[in-house]
Amino acid sequence: MPSNPSAAQKSVNTFTKLANLASTSISMLHEPPRIPKKSPPPELFLGDTSYALRLDEDVMNFSNLGELTICLEDLPEKEIDIVFAGRTAFDLTFQVPNGPFNDLEAIIETELEFRSPIQSDQCVWFWSAKETPNGDWIVEAAIVLKGAVDWILDAMEHTGKSINLARRHRPDGSLRVAVAPNWLDKPSRLATAGGVLAHVRKIPPTLRFPIGAFTLFLVSAIALFFVQSMRSNSVTEQAAEATAKLRELAAEQAVTRGLQERRDMGNARLTIIGTMADALPDGVWLEQMLVDGEDVTIIGFAPSAAEVTRLLAALPALKDIEFGSPVTRDNTQNLERFRINAVLTGEI
Repeated sequence: MPSNPSAAQKSVNTFTKLANLASTSISMLHEPPRIPKKSPPPELFLGDTSYALRLDEDVMNFSNLGELTICLEDLPEKEIDIVFAGRTAFDLTFQVPNGPFNDLEAIIETELEFRSPIQSDQCVWFWSAKETPNGDWIVEAAIVLKGAVDWILDAMEHTGKSINLARRHRPDGSLRVAVAPNWLDKPSRLATAGGVLAHVRKIPPTLRFPIGAFTLFLVSAIALFFVQSMRSNSVTEQAAEATAKLRELAAEQAVTRGLQERRDMGNARLTIIGTMADALPDGVWLEQMLVDGEDVTIIGFAPSAAEVTRLLAALPALKDIEFGSPVTRDNTQNLERFRINAVLTGEI
């Protein structure tokens, strides 16, 4: 009968909701109680061309890793909201069928990896889902290039800060996605660094005292023998210390430059995605965009692949545009499948 499938589907949806409610209740029992915050946390605002740390009415602008670290060190708050504005993130919206929460999360993550225009090893994402009246789920997600956020995470990890929420707003200012990501749940690079203490711990305890006593005796004998040249040695040590500090400073500057270059390249890639979306007419479907350094590969469908290359050639951000493989035609959709290779120029 016609009504039986609908009734069966309603029964399945009701059972799934009850199972999800039970699993949520059990997980909440194992979570520590959440204490309401007295005031909203500071906001780390990331825009297309500007970056700022906002606390109430105070705004502290920064442009690189060093300036951000100084701003974060002066903050007593431990948790910070990261707000992605403009083209610092790529938005996705799609729908998935109803199911148990664990299966839903896996389905959404798989769907994001498939739909993302950026390779999964070059980006991070955060998302939220809302249930519809018919039992399906609407997913709203934001995708961020790793190069655009890694330097932010490095500064937060260095200053002992954590992420309260990652937020993405609509153009009218309304909240689109706000979730607590796990981007900082990873081993610290500093924790894996070696040092003198790491070598000392390898010495058996029974041998540490004799070795220490012999070392002290040896150092005393050397100091007495070279007492007349102590001043010269002191100058040499100071010069060596100054050289080491200069090398350390040069290494830090190189890291900062590298992070800035990654951030600039990440912003440029997101800007190019938006520019391409504006330049290409309706009817063009971009299936995938692969970025490897300065090389870009664009895969999709269009009524005319030649027209796509003509439009891309007009963009100052791309050059050396050519087909990466022969154009094929999908007669079922009356579209041409294309694979276009190009090179980033660095211009926007």
